[in-house]
Amino acid sequence: MGILLTLLLIGGVYYFTLYPNQKIKRIKRNVVLEVDGAESRYPDLPLGNLGIFCEVNGQRRIRVVFPKLTPEGGVLYIYSWHDLRCIRIPGLENTHQGRVNLKTAQELTFLIKQHIQIVEPEILHLKQQERKISEMLDLVATSQFYSEERGTYNSALLQIKTLLKKAEELQQLYIQCIREVLIGNQVLGYAPKLLSVDEFSIDSQYQRIQDEYQMMKDKAMAYAELLQEPLFFQIKES
Repeated sequence: MGILLTLLLIGGVYYFTLYPNQKIKRIKRNVVLEVDGAESRYPDLPLGNLGIFCEVNGQRRIRVVFPKLTPEGGVLYIYSWHDLRCIRIPGLENTHQGRVNLKTAQELTFLIKQHIQIVEPEILHLKQQERKISEMLDLVATSQFYSEERGTYNSALLQIKTLLKKAEELQQLYIQCIREVLIGNQVLGYAPKLLSVDEFSIDSQYQRIQDEYQMMKDKAMAYAELLQEPLFFQIKES
């Protein structure tokens, strides 16, 4: 009886502690996840039950993002929390469409993570800086002592607007590439040759715009440092 209780105790510790922790480690390594019931919960998902790992909370609930095509020509990200028991690591799918979906999800992982973790936060930051500088510009315009600084703030605002426009161009390239891959998955049955050509074309555009954006950003940062005034904006490094 003592041995049986010991075995049950060991099994319970493994099932409730070790196994969930090991599964979470595998989830973080694989990134592409299969979520039971995702298709019924969110109809018309291009990748079916497959999503991309975002984060895990203290209750061992997994946050997953599902990309979805919009009728307006964009891409919608559906962020969804799921119990660890509903999450599986995709294996070799039995159906052709299952294999296609898994391949597409793996292809999109880098693009989607770059988009939601770098590009979107950068655009949000720039919009906040644009709003802050506009407020400061309105403020100094009413001052007898600082009204002469309006030209400086106007230059700073122009640089932020230029950076924001370039960052939004980057975002559109990400959306265009992600959308084309999702459409190819659904309509063309995943054509690797066509996809590789599209990826090369979009990648070259992305690199060109990214280089231009970084150059503008470096100039704006140097300009801000020359001002040496705490009131002026600082552009966050990505």
